[in-house]
Amino acid sequence: MTINNNRIRAAVLGSALALLSGAVVAAGTTTFAGDNVSYQFDAGDLGLFGSASVVGGKLVFTPAGFTADGTSFFTSETINVTVSADPGYVLAGFSLLETGSYTGDSAYATGTFTAIDIEGTTGNQLPVSFNGVNASGTWTAGALITLPASGWGGVDGVVTSVTLTLSNQLFAADESSILKDGVSISATALAVPEADTYAMLLAGLGLVGFMTRRRTGRAV
Repeated sequence: MTINNNRIRAAVLGSALALLSGAVVAAGTTTFAGDNVSYQFDAGDLGLFGSASVVGGKLVFTPAGFTADGTSFFTSETINVTVSADPGYVLAGFSLLETGSYTGDSAYATGTFTAIDIEGTTGNQLPVSFNGVNASGTWTAGALITLPASGWGGVDGVVTSVTLTLSNQLFAADESSILKDGVSISATALAVPEADTYAMLLAGLGLVGFMTRRRTGRAV
């Protein structure tokens, strides 16, 4: 799928200006339970992402009218989703999968998937760009984010809440058209050992060290 770069730049600039000048209409917070996490977003921000549900622990959007063709040329939508780990779990990473279809040879899908640290400093961000890969009239796009082992999560360094920003753009020119029909976000949460588990682990390590020293002493 190819398209004229100058037209893309002009469309992106126009969209950015429209987003900056547009007002966000809040329609209430929506929360879904996933696998050891919860997904939260403002229903008023769904826009072209259509409707949302949880399938197999993943947050799944079913886009409505998320298309571009030779007439409209460009369309875009952005949504913010806050992911929070359930008690006893920490966040480790996120994955994104998008699907759609297209006609012609001048259509293109692209976007950015970004994780933002909201427990420490929002200056901690991990943006990942993605592009649609076409195959016989359909396209897919994916992105992976792995959270760093340190530096996130505020004072305690434990990451239990992150905001994900998903920004999508579709382009189509001439006689081409492109459609987005599916978006899914998955979060990986790891169980945190409880205090008594840590205590047992430390006691076990201490016992191993004591027995090792005894054996060493006897060998001498």
